Amino acid sequence: MSKDKLVVQVNGAIEELDKTINIFVERIREWYSLHFPEMDRIISNHEKYLKLIRDFGSREKINEKDLVEFKDKSMGMDLSDEDIKPIQEFAIAILKLYEVREELSKYLEKLLKEIAPNFSELATPTLTAKFISKAGSLEKLAKMPSSTIQLLGSEKSLFRFLHGKGKSPKYGLLFQHPYVQKAPAKLRGKVARHLAAKLSMAAKIDFYSKEYKADKLKKDLEEEIKKISKEK
Repeated sequence: MSKDKLVVQVNGAIEELDKTINIFVERIREWYSLHFPEMDRIISNHEKYLKLIRDFGSREKINEKDLVEFKDKSMGMDLSDEDIKPIQEFAIAILKLYEVREELSKYLEKLLKEIAPNFSELATPTLTAKFISKAGSLEKLAKMPSSTIQLLGSEKSLFRFLHGKGKSPKYGLLFQHPYVQKAPAKLRGKVARHLAAKLSMAAKIDFYSKEYKADKLKKDLEEEIKKISKEK
């Protein structure tokens, strides 16, 4: 079995974990806010929020400097240790999911450097995994023209356009790439087109020749983007 099939499964697992974590975090924030609503407003980082619950439990025990002044005059309801315990256990379980996600991400990055070193260097490991998953395999990605790679992930928008609803999409997954994100709105389409061309070459090299040419591809791409950025 080709290892790019592993990429599809691991990427799918990470995406499902992200959805699950988001749902669980929203739930525990609502739950713990019954006890300490002020913390939900002050602590925006989810992992930090969970660790505070895990480490301290009730608001009275929290010694976080940003929360100390609020815990004694909180508008939340008082909870017993018995009420707090299941919230702490839930927080611990969610933090474990974060750990699993981190381990899967490290494994995925290592896997991608092995099977698609050129593409992952140009597109970032996260985007590479999404491209391979969307295409179905590295082989299918390598056989795609750059125009298809540019629009991969924009199927819904393209469908609407073909049925006379909405504008023609300029990019799909590529919109998430740092080069496209940093480009002025009016130049994003051109940047995406040049980026797709280089990614198309990278995918072919990764699948057919296995040579490492990412440095040259990246240098050429950056020079092309500089020329584009000078356009009015």
